[in-house]
Amino acid sequence: MINMGLNITQTYAKIGVDRSPSRLQIQARNASLEIRQKHAKVNMDIELPRVEIDQYESFASAGLKNNGDMIKEGAQKGYQKAYEYIGKLVQDGNALAAIENGGNPIAEIARRDSLKMHEFNIDFIPKVAPKITVKGELNFDPEKNSEGVNNGVDGKYTPADLNINYSPSQVKVFLSQYASIKFDYNNENKINTYV
Repeated sequence: MINMGLNITQTYAKIGVDRSPSRLQIQARNASLEIRQKHAKVNMDIELPRVEIDQYESFASAGLKNNGDMIKEGAQKGYQKAYEYIGKLVQDGNALAAIENGGNPIAEIARRDSLKMHEFNIDFIPKVAPKITVKGELNFDPEKNSEGVNNGVDGKYTPADLNINYSPSQVKVFLSQYASIKFDYNNENKINTYV
């Protein structure tokens, strides 16, 4: 058998595919509203409540007085007793001077002055209620905030913004390897004797 030196080499064609996917980018900014307002203000001046109780008149009606009032009361009583005594002396002098009425005025004056008349009565102390005064106040002073047409309100509006970028997908087909057939001939004759 004769073996010929013919070699056939075949290379297959190869197809390459490049694919880039589609891309969608969305950028969004929300709308915003900024409002500035001058708020109304109320100024309050508060004096806390205070209860003042004056018991001096109550104690004074029971006889507990300060030195000044005791001196004034003593002076008034002294004037009153002096006026009463002067009145008694005038009355006694008039009785002694009226001899035309007859009688014994000296004996009557002596008898009258020898007997003291006492009056008894029931009384309660204190006669005057304590003086109670409540002090303290609350003052309001509202400040107006009306300024112009907007009444002190200032606003800034920023609209929404939407930005869309789209890149479509791409498919690229190319031949990465060509098909080929290669023939090699070897001219050395080989005889195969083994059959």
